[in-house]
Formats: sequence, C-alpha cells, structure tokens
Amino acid sequence: MTENEARRSEFLFCYDARMTNPNGDPDENRPRIDLVTGRNLVTEFRLKRTIRDYLKEPIFMRVEEGPGGTLKTVEDLAEPYTKDVKQGNKTVKQIDREKLVKDHIDVRLFGLLFAVGGMHFKQVGPVQFAIGRSLNKVHELTVRMTRVVPTREEAKAGTFGEKSVLRYSFIVFHGFLNDLVAKQVNLSEVDVQKMVKAMWVGTDELSTTSKFGQRSRLLLRVIYSKPFAYIGDLDRYLSLEKANGNVDLDKLEDISQCHLNVENLFKVLEKNKNRISGIEYASSDELRCTSEGKSDSFEKLFKDWSTKSGVTTTNLFEEWHKG
Repeated sequence: MTENEARRSEFLFCYDARMTNPNGDPDENRPRIDLVTGRNLVTEFRLKRTIRDYLKEPIFMRVEEGPGGTLKTVEDLAEPYTKDVKQGNKTVKQIDREKLVKDHIDVRLFGLLFAVGGMHFKQVGPVQFAIGRSLNKVHELTVRMTRVVPTREEAKAGTFGEKSVLRYSFIVFHGFLNDLVAKQVNLSEVDVQKMVKAMWVGTDELSTTSKFGQRSRLLLRVIYSKPFAYIGDLDRYLSLEKANGNVDLDKLEDISQCHLNVENLFKVLEKNKNRISGIEYASSDELRCTSEGKSDSFEKLFKDWSTKSGVTTTNLFEEWHKG
C-alpha cells in the first residue's frame, strides 16, 4: 500500500435533528419512521447527498440545468464521457470509464450505475453506509403554515399548507471503506479526508427549510492495520441515557436531556485494538457521554480510553484547522 491509498476503515457518525425533517418519504415528504420500533430512519442516500452538496470539486450525481431550463438527465451528464469506437464495420459509443471515475470524487467514493442507450456503466463504491436510525423513539408533529404571497395570478390571498417535523431525533450511521474496491478506482486518503469533513460540516450547514436544525455530534473513523479486519455494526454499541431522573427518553426535545453511553463501544474497540492502526474523531462540546459510571465530554472519556488502550487517536478538528 502506498502512503496515499485509502485505508480500510469503519465509520460511526452521529447527529441530531430538532424540529425538522431529516429525510422525507417520496410520497408525502413526511419523516421516515419504523412503525415497529418508533425510531426515525434516514436512508444512506440522504447522507451521501449531504456529502455531495458540500464537496467543492466536481461530482457526477448533481442537479444541473440544460438548454431551456430543463434539468439534465444521467444520459446528459454522461455524454462528455462517451466516445466512438470501431467494432468491425460498425462504430459504437463507449463510455470512457477511466476519465469519468478520475474526474468525479463521488464516483470514486460511492460508485455509480446507469445505462446510456445500449451502454451500461457499473462501478461498486468502496464507501458504503447502512440505513441510519435514531437511538430514541421519535414524535412527528404537523405544523400549519400560511403563504402570504399568492402563487397564482388569480389567487386573491395567500394559501395554507402544512409540513411534518420531528420533535427530536438522535441519528447514528455506520459505514465501511473497502480498501480492495478502493484500489479499483484509485480512491486516495485525500478523497476520504474530504468526505469525512463533508459529512461533519455539510450536516451542520444544511440550511434548507426542511433540513435546518441538524447538528453533528460524534464522528469516528476506525482505521485498520490488517487485511480483512472488520468489527461491524458499530452503531449497535451506542445507547441513550437520561441526563437526569426527570427526563423521559421517549419524549426528548434537546441534546441536553440525554447522555450517550459509549461503554460498549470502548469495549469492542479494546477487544479489536491489535487490528486497529488508529482512530480519527470529532465530537461536539454539547454532547455528554457515559462510560463505566463516569459522565463527561466524549473528548475526555476517549482520551482516557486511548491512554489505557494504547490506540493512537487523531482529533479531526485539529487536522481541519491545519488546512
């Protein structure tokens, strides 16, 4: 492995959403809720969209207007990467696979699948995320709205509408970077660092009406030193606890009402420390955590754990400030 090759890793990303809709369904744009558990669900596509929207370099899966103001299709976006190739007596179009991948960081990260005419493009992405879920039961609220300015010439006054939001949701995502697939697309550590920063900062900077109110709380990247190393399901080692006896975990309104229990997470990392080369992290000052009966900031608890375990840790905020 060269110094710049993307390293095998797992990701754990937590953020919360207050009085907002983290991920609307395709029909009514209501928050997605597991009817069995009452937990909030957020698709991996929403997280990837957040990352894409923040990244400053060219991405393939984007919204772009074509002539006449219509939106470009996947076929339109792929057109610059098609070329004429002679096959016997015929000339056929082929996709310049190498250039398309090289030009777009989101293809190198997440892969791409599309068909243009008789041509097909398929590249599995080295970075994948499972569906995100909240650690708490959520409550959906319907908020009535008034549009003051009419939207049609014949309208005499504004109109009424409504939107659905969640009172509070603490969401956790688990992800994985497959180093073997990363080599196929020349994914670099620079690419991965851009993605990690986009995950954190991009979530904080979501400013649309439906997404405003979300804050990044905890991000871990567990980097492995051995081939095929994998813990899996890192999100299942986290749980929420009451900040005090008067709190009802089923009726949370704010991060100040709960603590994140990271004891089991520390235990599984300790168990696998011989396969870990290092852990990168970022944490919110507002997030309080518990482990082995102690309550403190994640930063403090994690530093104590790192000292005992001997695992090297890197504060991502310090790395981002260097840049």
